[in-house]
Amino acid sequence: MALAVLAGQEGPPGAPPSPSGPKAEAFGRLFCLDLVAAPFPHRARNAGFTYEGDYIPRQGHYDDPSVSVFIPAGLQPTGKVDLVFFFHGWYSSVAEAERDFDLFRQFSASGVKAILVLPETAREAPGSFGGKLEDEDGFTALVDELLVRLHSEGATPRLRAGRIALLGHSGAYHVIARILGQGGAAAKVAEVCLFDALYGDLEAFSDWAQSAKGSFVSISSEGGEPADNALDMALSLRKAGFEVEEGRDDPGADALLAHRIVFLTSAYDHGSLVVQGDELRRVLAAAFAGR
Repeated sequence: MALAVLAGQEGPPGAPPSPSGPKAEAFGRLFCLDLVAAPFPHRARNAGFTYEGDYIPRQGHYDDPSVSVFIPAGLQPTGKVDLVFFFHGWYSSVAEAERDFDLFRQFSASGVKAILVLPETAREAPGSFGGKLEDEDGFTALVDELLVRLHSEGATPRLRAGRIALLGHSGAYHVIARILGQGGAAAKVAEVCLFDALYGDLEAFSDWAQSAKGSFVSISSEGGEPADNALDMALSLRKAGFEVEEGRDDPGADALLAHRIVFLTSAYDHGSLVVQGDELRRVLAAAFAGR
């Protein structure tokens, strides 16, 4: 379970290749950790999974314990560090999300003083099951092991988790909702952002938005199911007496992102919404403003 440094030098034999090594190296350090508390493997997928008649085997889809960790240049945390988790959606992978959403550039450009964490969930497979992150205290176990391993491998000093943000695209909504329902490290979650991902678990997100002091942002491609669900959720929150901001996702929407509960619609399609308007950079810059 050695830590593989994926940006700036090669990892040990057998380490996963960096899909965006040169790009990551330009903005910071990228590591890959195999963690016991990673979402997969998980007993519920030991025999693979069948979706709409198609069988998806465990090997290559539900057996990857890797968690990618990006530490932006100049970040030298001591004592406590903020963590930003990004979860990919169906038929995708961490490698694809890194490349397709230009995650390292956007994260660095946001100016956020935090560590970006990319757990590998079901790789190139359908379904939103979050593996061990749906188990009791699963998210706490991941956060704790992650920080211990970064320290033990010399990547960081000994750190505690500070503020936590959960971001995800498409089918990632489900694992994020399951994390929000946990205690422990989940109590540190202060930002949630769904990128065309409000396909379900509306009650869980609504409960969190009403009870938490943190920010909730949903950006949806117009005309899709997430956009329809966003309208329903926004109306429900307003009826419950909460202030909700709605608008179009464009450069003028940055002021809206400073509010606590925000629903935006985007002209960009499902696959490009995270990156075409620098959405991830703008969301993080607003969420962590002043920190």
